[in-house]
Amino acid sequence: MAKNRPSQTTVPSEVKDYMVSGGTFALKWDVATKAYRTQPKPNDLSPYYDHPDYISHNTQAKGWRAKVYRMVRRFNVALKLKWLQSAAPPGRTLLDYGCGTGDFADVARSESWNVFGLEVNGAARAVAEKRNLTVWKDRQESAKTKYDAITLWHVLEHLEDPVEVKQWIAERLSERGVLIVAVPNHRSWDAQHYKEFWAAYDVPRHLWHFSKESIHAIFEDDFELLQTRPMWFDAIYVSLLSEQYKKNSGSALRGVLVGLWSNIRALYTKEPSSLAYVFKKRNSKRFNSK
Repeated sequence: MAKNRPSQTTVPSEVKDYMVSGGTFALKWDVATKAYRTQPKPNDLSPYYDHPDYISHNTQAKGWRAKVYRMVRRFNVALKLKWLQSAAPPGRTLLDYGCGTGDFADVARSESWNVFGLEVNGAARAVAEKRNLTVWKDRQESAKTKYDAITLWHVLEHLEDPVEVKQWIAERLSERGVLIVAVPNHRSWDAQHYKEFWAAYDVPRHLWHFSKESIHAIFEDDFELLQTRPMWFDAIYVSLLSEQYKKNSGSALRGVLVGLWSNIRALYTKEPSSLAYVFKKRNSKRFNSK
């Protein structure tokens, strides 16, 4: 067993891509981040993001799953903004890192935030720009500004090097700036229930698979954890999609029930399907001198 790997884990060794290629990818333990990494990483990930079934980048997707996703997203956007405001950032300049089609950024702007987005996917960025949002296409552009808050809503798991991203964020945040990172939690009950069919593994788009332990290992040196926020609707949506991957009859009802049960279990285990971590940057001469 790899050094520092949990003695008990329910993470499968391999997971299939059920949406695009049908290929199989390995989940490998990474000692430094205490997370699992998807291997191999495809040389070109764009087909996986441009696929019409990838709803987070597709505002025109149809069907019950797309309707449920958009309904939940509208509710979650308002909730996310409340979490951000309650963290009391030092100002109102916000970078939504991986802003997608701009749903959260658009609502934040309507609440008097000075909002910038960062989105590398051209199709998603085009939708956000149609909303008259300022959206950077790479970090070089976005580095021109200091931010009082940076949010990554289900983005960190898509990025090549989470530790390097954390360091970049710490340099771009103002003193005592707020960071919110939302990621799936592979220790949740629904992840254990569905195993390799758990939709939140989402290989190969998700390059990393985190737990509370992972986030602590990555961020603790530079950030103070203020709160962890459960994302209750994620369990239901992920369970619905997982049932579809399993091709079960009566999948919609079963998915809702599994998601609800996972949430009930999480009230006691504190391991929901997804978590949002609310941080404040620690005071540091290393960052304040930049």
